[in-house]
Amino acid sequence: MEIPASYKGREQAFVKHTLLKSYLERLFMIVGQHEKVITYVDCFAGPWQESSADLRDTSIAISLDIIGKCQEGLRKINHKVKFRALYVEKDESAFKKLEAYLHDRAKGEIETKPMRGEFIDLRADILSWCGARDFAFFFIDPKGWKQAVEIPTLFPLLQRPYSEFLINFMYDFLLRTHTQEERAEDITAIFGEVPDTQGMSPKEREAFLLKKYRDHLKSVQPPSKDKPRSAYVAVLDPVKDRTKYHLVYLTRHALGIKVFMEASEKVDIVQRTVRTRAKQDRRLEMTGQFEIFGSQEDITADDDRIDLEEVKKYWLTHLSPTPKQFDIMTLADMLEETGWFISDLQDAFRELENEGRAKNLDATRRRPVNVVNFEKGEKLVRVLS
Repeated sequence: MEIPASYKGREQAFVKHTLLKSYLERLFMIVGQHEKVITYVDCFAGPWQESSADLRDTSIAISLDIIGKCQEGLRKINHKVKFRALYVEKDESAFKKLEAYLHDRAKGEIETKPMRGEFIDLRADILSWCGARDFAFFFIDPKGWKQAVEIPTLFPLLQRPYSEFLINFMYDFLLRTHTQEERAEDITAIFGEVPDTQGMSPKEREAFLLKKYRDHLKSVQPPSKDKPRSAYVAVLDPVKDRTKYHLVYLTRHALGIKVFMEASEKVDIVQRTVRTRAKQDRRLEMTGQFEIFGSQEDITADDDRIDLEEVKKYWLTHLSPTPKQFDIMTLADMLEETGWFISDLQDAFRELENEGRAKNLDATRRRPVNVVNFEKGEKLVRVLS
């Protein structure tokens, strides 16, 4: 896998942009089959660290490329969809680049608009431009968190119906500040309270704070027949074994959770490869010794995937000797609760079947992959010994 040179020193952005590409394409192709208008909003557009005039390594160019690709793909299956894209930026210099870039690309059928100003001051204007009826996807990826990712700041957008969100939860920074008394008001705006993480391990603390934020996001969603759901991807420091930030996804659709986690799993190997190469580059800079052999062993060693024994125990707590239907709604609940990949759940259930501890009653034969068809919905049981 080639990592563009323009991402040197900001490999985490490559991981983020890879996820954005993968998920947006799946999302727009699904939504576009039953909607006539799709709106995309980048609330902190930049460009900030672009390496070329075509902005190919920015979320601006990436989103427009995906929109164009999806618009053409939908047209080929006889779905004519109007795409609209709004890009918000406060910095004067960055906004001029943004404005010029959008002007130069204004040739196709995509309606684009640059909007200059502070995000918090433009929320009403953003919502007015979006309208209230069309599907909207909000990408919220600020440089800092102040007046950006707090729930009161996001509240007007979170109240909009038929909207989905991808939010940069800046864990690395919030970890350092959530216990500071002078930050109590700010921290409460993010988590709903000042979290008590005393005595927790680093892994427990991260899971606790992330769940707090996701629960707070969901708690302010307006009432609907479909409950709010959330998933996330951890984006790690390229060379240090710690999380820089999480990309938190918010939706009301079980299928959205499934598709997001499928995209996340594809990004997982990308992230491990990126980190391995970044670590190799760091060692080369420090030692001057070029590594002759490949880095597959390093990628494997850097893999922090869940132990299948833990997943099997989780399955056994959800299975019963009485047949129970496991469908897309159940899958979304499981993914939300655990943060595991779908393949983790499938692999663990396969092992339980092989051990004679579980059975798929609707499967006429053993399947090598996708041992549970969640989209169809199948009856599973726990086998008592």
